[in-house]
Amino acid sequence: LRPWLLVVRGWEAARWAAAVGKKFVVAGVLVALSVIILYLGCAIEVLDLTMSAIVSLLVVVIVIEMGYKYAWLTYIATAILSILLLPQKSPAIFYACFMGFYPIIKSYLERINSALARWIIKLVVGNAALALMFILMSLFLPDEFEGGWLMLVTYLLGIIAFLMYDVALSKLITLYFVRIRDRIKIYKFLK
Repeated sequence: LRPWLLVVRGWEAARWAAAVGKKFVVAGVLVALSVIILYLGCAIEVLDLTMSAIVSLLVVVIVIEMGYKYAWLTYIATAILSILLLPQKSPAIFYACFMGFYPIIKSYLERINSALARWIIKLVVGNAALALMFILMSLFLPDEFEGGWLMLVTYLLGIIAFLMYDVALSKLITLYFVRIRDRIKIYKFLK
């Protein structure tokens, strides 16, 4: 056989392993940063939803720069660690039930050509996530969760907030591509 071909293939395998290692390092750093940011949401209680939204922007960066596999892994690791480690569970529940996975789902949904079908599916996903969030908050935070008409008003406000979040996320993704991506150059590090 050709011994030089084995050397070339071995070199390519080493380059591939280095690229995968870099992606895992970046994903691990972003998981740690995400848990720290969510912890800040616990420390300052009025910022729990805001910190969950900020952490979801890190998921957007992972989807764009590293792909879906690393985005799902980062989401799962951050959700598990935040639920286990955070003293107050509301930022972890916001992240795990909605804000962590929605940027990944959004990238799939934006491929749908029909705007009407895209928004209907987004509303179904948003309603399902909001319902799951209400169920988990009633289980984990029974003292802070009230039922009745206040729950209905909160649910409706949650749908409005979801629609605003989706539009804002689209604008922030555009901002990332236009202004931020070339400044932080994660894609060059990952090559």
